[in-house]
Amino acid sequence: MRNIQNFNIVSTFLCLWLAVYLTTSLEQYLACFFILTVGLMHGSNDIKIIKRVYNNSSISYYKTLILYIMVVLFGALMFFLIPKIALILFILVSGFHFGEQHFHEVRFQYKWIKKSLYVSYGCAIIFLLLYTNAQESIEIISQITGESITINFLMVSLISSLMVFVSCFVILYKSITNPIRELFNILVFFIVFKTASLLWAFAIYFVLWHSLPSVLDQVKYLFKEVNKRSVLEYVKSSAIYWIVSVVGLFLLLNFLVKQEDLFYAVFFSFLAAITFPHVIVMTKIFKH
Repeated sequence: MRNIQNFNIVSTFLCLWLAVYLTTSLEQYLACFFILTVGLMHGSNDIKIIKRVYNNSSISYYKTLILYIMVVLFGALMFFLIPKIALILFILVSGFHFGEQHFHEVRFQYKWIKKSLYVSYGCAIIFLLLYTNAQESIEIISQITGESITINFLMVSLISSLMVFVSCFVILYKSITNPIRELFNILVFFIVFKTASLLWAFAIYFVLWHSLPSVLDQVKYLFKEVNKRSVLEYVKSSAIYWIVSVVGLFLLLNFLVKQEDLFYAVFFSFLAAITFPHVIVMTKIFKH
């Protein structure tokens, strides 16, 4: 994990340096490219993982696939029918997911404190990203929900999340492998979010700090070890689901979305819809 930490730090600041020389449109294309490759791929083996978790031949592959797709469609339908509630739920679920991925190795007797750490850490990261890019964030949230929020709302949400996180962090301090490093990482995230545009900052965090560690955890779970061969096997088994996801998003954006200014709203809503079942799958992995 130390190697991936060092790689992420170097890559993060390399991405910030690179952004100085990129045009806005090229930066957006690159951000979407990384999100749609590594970012989407880290959830493309969910069906295979479900089969491994339950290790039960009576669970039909097609039944599992249909159930998974239904959860995705239900998430998408929520954003269409009740967007405000869907967005709140997405932030909480994503917050839990980010925190669980980052702190799943923490051992503590009271599970509710661990879960509070997961949610508060993830929500703190999300609201830090939104607050430091407030203008863009407020516009996108307005496009998704049809309602406007203020920068004060983002600030209060960030402070509240940080207060809960700090409280849980203090309680679990001795259970966290390298607490000083975790605090340093948050400082790095602040620099990234404050310096980069919303989409580029999100891509840096989502790809380097979330998706890549998640892929390594999944490879280890599925193939028992992480090496060149197991990573290639992972990519190979992910290919079909990844292609379907990318094609689905492409069709959605090109044929259903007529207004260019709705791109980010649809893009993040799509990510939200496929996040819901993925979070359930990853929670099962960490329990096993």
